[in-house]
Amino acid sequence: MAKIGKISFVLILLLTAFLVQAASFSFSSTNSPAVGSTFAVNVYITSNQAVNAVSGIISYPWDKLAVVSVSRTKSVVNLWTTEPIVTRDRISFEGIVLNPGFQGERGQVLQITFRAKQTGTASLKFEEGSILANDGRASNLLIALGSANFSVIPGEAVSKTPELAGGVAGPSMAVLVPPIITEYSANITSQDSIRLKGQGTPEALTKLVFRNVALKSFGERFMDFVQPKKVKLADVLVKNDDTGVFQYISANNLVAGTYLAIPFLVDSQKNIEISGVGAQLFVENSVIVKLLILFINVLVLLIPIVSLVMVIYFIPWYSFKRMRVIKKKLGFEEEKIEISTHQLESQAQTADSATQHSGQSEQPLP
Repeated sequence: MAKIGKISFVLILLLTAFLVQAASFSFSSTNSPAVGSTFAVNVYITSNQAVNAVSGIISYPWDKLAVVSVSRTKSVVNLWTTEPIVTRDRISFEGIVLNPGFQGERGQVLQITFRAKQTGTASLKFEEGSILANDGRASNLLIALGSANFSVIPGEAVSKTPELAGGVAGPSMAVLVPPIITEYSANITSQDSIRLKGQGTPEALTKLVFRNVALKSFGERFMDFVQPKKVKLADVLVKNDDTGVFQYISANNLVAGTYLAIPFLVDSQKNIEISGVGAQLFVENSVIVKLLILFINVLVLLIPIVSLVMVIYFIPWYSFKRMRVIKKKLGFEEEKIEISTHQLESQAQTADSATQHSGQSEQPLP
């Protein structure tokens, strides 16, 4: 019995610790919206421990609901590391709650305003999320990802938007839709212009960034150098129209290469740029320039080969010529030595003859 009591005590302690560190996401409830009406849904966090960071991805049925706005006016989040982003059927966010953090029930993170499009059951749910503790270790306190179901009914009547706790909802943040390049000139010559068309946030600025990722040969770099009038694609800002469509036409006479065109949504108020879906573009040189590049590349390849062949030929040829010179010098020296030896022998014989003659002349007369 004592052993069972100890086990029960440990289990109670573990359960208590688990409950103390529990945190969850949830949605507010609303009446059944009618088709054509707008309604607001609040996203809440509840935590028994101080929280300093939250993040999540919310899914919604895009065929039944359309996001009108996302408001963070009453949010417990102080600093947004990732601004709330709305895509086709997802809403993602990530932010920080400054010290001492948030602790309590139903702390509002976002307020999402939807427009009902089609009758049926519309489900909101968290696909993923995290609620990090303000404990110096960033412990994830999340134990439950909330969900909510709404029945969209027929009719044109606009349902009443529920009030936020503490007062009337403040101004909403415009929905951020990352730009997508939908139409573009995939292959053009350097004499033509690049034409781009895409879809993004209505009345917003889209920044187009062009990056030349081609690995160029020596011939291509040389031709780029000797053609200073060629135009390099630079970053540009274009304004989206009221439907979110943006277009761009570049100058002609472009520098050839393989370009990545990446669109960015520019929010000047928040000083952020959100990348979208880009495209790959090919700008080719003219036929004459291609032939010149081929000639230069072949020439660049042949020069070291010819040089190597010449060096390989020159070394033995030079060695042979040098050996012949050395051999001639050695032969000349041998000849000089032979001549000197012969002269010494002649001088020795002459000296011997002179000595013998002198001895004969000194004998006495009888």
